[in-house]
Formats: sequence, structure tokens, C-alpha cells
Amino acid sequence: MDIFRIVFIITFLFSSNIYAQSKTELENQRKEILNDIRQIEKKLSNTKKEKGIIIGDVEDINFKIKLQENLINNINNQLNIIVTDIDYNENKLSELNVRESLLKNELSDMILKSYKKRSDLNKIMFIFSSTSFAQAYKRIQYFKQYASFQRKTINKIKSTAKEIETTIEILDSQKLLKQNLIDENEQIRNNLNKEYINLNNLIAKISQNQKKYAAEIKSKQKQSKEIDKKINKLIAEAIAKSKKKENGIGLTAEAQLISKNFNTNKGKLPWPVSKGYVVLGFGKQPHPIVKTTTIQSNGVRIRTSSDVEARTIFDGLIYSIILSKNNTYTVLIQHGNFFTVYKNLSEIFISKGDKVKTKELLGKISTDVSTQQTILSFSIFKDGIPQNPSSWIYKM
Repeated sequence: MDIFRIVFIITFLFSSNIYAQSKTELENQRKEILNDIRQIEKKLSNTKKEKGIIIGDVEDINFKIKLQENLINNINNQLNIIVTDIDYNENKLSELNVRESLLKNELSDMILKSYKKRSDLNKIMFIFSSTSFAQAYKRIQYFKQYASFQRKTINKIKSTAKEIETTIEILDSQKLLKQNLIDENEQIRNNLNKEYINLNNLIAKISQNQKKYAAEIKSKQKQSKEIDKKINKLIAEAIAKSKKKENGIGLTAEAQLISKNFNTNKGKLPWPVSKGYVVLGFGKQPHPIVKTTTIQSNGVRIRTSSDVEARTIFDGLIYSIILSKNNTYTVLIQHGNFFTVYKNLSEIFISKGDKVKTKELLGKISTDVSTQQTILSFSIFKDGIPQNPSSWIYKM
């Protein structure tokens, strides 16, 4: 076996392993998304009996739509892998059929030749007609090798036939799985169209009573601004303290390194939750549901599941913990001249002054009692200036 064939086999085995891993990961993601969809459906079913939480329902349906779109993408990725596997196995089956045909023809020729020279007397005469003992020995070995070659060819035909049978079974299984995924995809698309109709109906209801919902949003914004003032004050104090020192911002060597590394990882930092999606972006913008109301956001709001906990996006120091009037916590983490802020935590696992590592869990995210929504408000500051998290967090 030459070097090229060895490299090819190793590469094939390695890529097959990656393929299997990808399929397993996609299937796990699919199960996770389906579980999230079931939870949202259960919550939507419960809230039908309640009044005054239409905005929550709209956000839930938006969340469900997002999950269904993710599920469609997941299934499409699985289909791409299955189609590739089917193509590979169909090519393999074709090659096996050609190999089997060649082996059968080869065996047929050998049998025909053996039939023509079937007399044992012919073999004996052929051996005894040798001019020397060495030649006679070679002729005996020839007959032995010929018989051995026949047996090997028969075994190869049997082995190839078994491989063909196995490949056909795998192909049938893959084609069935492919069809099931196509059917599932079609069903999800139909459900998605229904959700868009439900969403438009709810938005129409909100439009009929915009003043009421705008007042509710402004009330929540007022609470948020009070916390933002405290955050801005704390960050300003930290910057003022560092500026009192000589030579720039006066950070320690460790803090300077953290700050440098934080900046270097721009666009590659992990999310502050293991799963979720952004329901409100950064900056001044109309409310995503009540369009007549304008929102100024210093960060992003991330919708997630009730079992997901907040985590730090980078190494840092717990600079401050704020307890708000509604008994939720806000955590400020310093990363040199950067600060990250995690709002709306119902329980915390850390204390002021603790050093934390990337992805270390900070606490449980509060779930709204009336809407049953679990939302983390997250911000990034550089030298006291709010940054757009989507520019810093990977694929936000």
C-alpha cells in the first residue's frame, strides 16, 4: 500500500468522524430547540386565560418564530449531511457492483479454463513432462497457487455481495430519514405561517390601544433608567480614581493585560448566556412592538430559558453589585478599562471583589411573574462609553 492510499484512508476516517460528530451535534440541537418550542407553547396556552399581557404574548410568539426558523436551518443542515452521505453510498454501491461483476467474470474465466483442462491425467502429465525437478516443483506450485487464487476470488465475491447488501440497507435507512426530515420541515413551515398570522393579529390589537401599552413601557423604562444612572455613576467613579494616578489610567499590570486581551478579542467574545436571542438591540430605536414608543438602550436585552444562568464574557473583577427596588441584582465586572454589566438577576453566585474567569456563572436570571419571560439586560462600556455588544460578542 503506497503513501497516497494510506493518507487517503486516514483522511477519510478523520472526515467520517467529524461528519458523525456534526450529525450528533445537530440532532442534539434539534431536540433542544423542540423542547424550547414545547415550553413556549405551554406558556402561551396558559396565558390565554389571562388579560393584559398581550405584549408578552407577542414577544413569546416572536421567540417561537425564531426557534422555528432555527429548527428549519438545523434540519436543512442535517439534510445536507444526509444528501452527501447518500451520494457517497450510491457511488460506493456502484463501485461495488462493478467490482462484483469483474470478480464474477474473472471466476467464470477460471472455471471455464479449469473445465477445458479438467483431466487429472493432464495435470500429472504436465508435471512429469518437466525437464528437471525444479521445473516440476514450479508446476506443482502453479496449480496450488491457481487453486488458492480461485478460493480467494470466491471469498472476495462473497464479501463484496455482503458489502452491497449492507450498503443498500444503509441507503434505504438514509433515504427514509431524509424523507422524514423533509416532511418535518414542511410541517414546521406551515406552523410558521400560522404563527405569523397570530403575530399580526396581536400587533393589530396593540395598535388599537397604543396609549395603554406605551404607558406600561415608559414605566419599565423609568425603572431601567434609575439603575443605569447608578451604573454610570459607579463607572465614572472608577475612571476618576484611575485618572488621579499618574501615567494614564493607572491600571495595574494585570488589569492592563486583561484590558488589552479584552480589546484583542473584539467580535470573538462569548455570549453572557449559553443560549438565547436578542429581543432589543443597542441605541435609540422604536419599541419592537409598540412602534410609536422610542427606546434608548445602552446595551441589549437577551431572551433565554428559565433554566439558563448568566455568565461572564471575560476574565475580570466583580466591581460592584446593585440591588434594585424590585429585588433583582445588577452585576458590574471590570476588565481593565472595560466594564460589562449584567442586569435582572434573581440570585447571584459571586461577591464584590471576586475574580472571575470567562464563562464563569454569575447568577440566575429573573423570570417575570406575569409574562413568564426570562430576559437578561447586558451592556459593555469602554472608558465609560456604552459599546454596541453586537460588535464585541461572537455572532450576536
